[in-house]
Amino acid sequence: MESKGLVMQDFQNVARELAPVFPTHSRWNGLTAASTSALMRTATMINLNCGDQVNSGLGVLISGVLSVEKELSDGRRALCVLFHEGDLVDLRRTERARQGNLIAIKESEFLALDEDQTAAWIAKCPDIAGMFIAEFGEHLARMRDHVTDLAFKTPLECLASVLFEFRRWPGVRLGVLQSGAFRVPISRGNIADYIGVKPETVSRAIRQLEREGLIDIPEPDQVLITNIPAMRCLANGGRPRQSTRKN
Repeated sequence: MESKGLVMQDFQNVARELAPVFPTHSRWNGLTAASTSALMRTATMINLNCGDQVNSGLGVLISGVLSVEKELSDGRRALCVLFHEGDLVDLRRTERARQGNLIAIKESEFLALDEDQTAAWIAKCPDIAGMFIAEFGEHLARMRDHVTDLAFKTPLECLASVLFEFRRWPGVRLGVLQSGAFRVPISRGNIADYIGVKPETVSRAIRQLEREGLIDIPEPDQVLITNIPAMRCLANGGRPRQSTRKN
């Protein structure tokens, strides 16, 4: 794991030296030059390999995917939440022993923010405060949807819902191929840990979606949803249940 300090005097230096820091699709680019410069003065860019643990509890994910990983009492692994490019990561108020560890599940860049300085700038700068509020609101909506998936949906329905979730990710959306396919940002094993099933269950569900003509797999890391209305109905819990078991 490598880290380098970013000490910037103004937004022009940020843009010139990091060209740019934030992903082009990120709402963080809507901050004023003064607010961006303020955040960068004490920020640190951390380069992460897959599996690296992030010790900072506050920052912005510049590239890659992070997750909160928790090991259950019986040794099973759960990915509680996923963070994509441009996401605010704020775990300051959460007890680490209960929440699990923040890890990279692919090569990532994380802009760690100084907690005390950021709190001061939130109090002083309305646009920074508004950005944090907007990010919190989006995260709560995503967590609500994910809890619904885990509590009430079958594995097939959960997978359909997660594929739509990935399709909405800004970084993936920019990489949408001309065919309409999108890149799945994490492995099938990580998808399994995210929706609470075994990896072979994810593989079976993908094959079933292919057989039913709902998706195509142009490449191993790509998905093309070929019947969006039927797939959306499935993702919303529209498939009659034979069992409530997930494995």
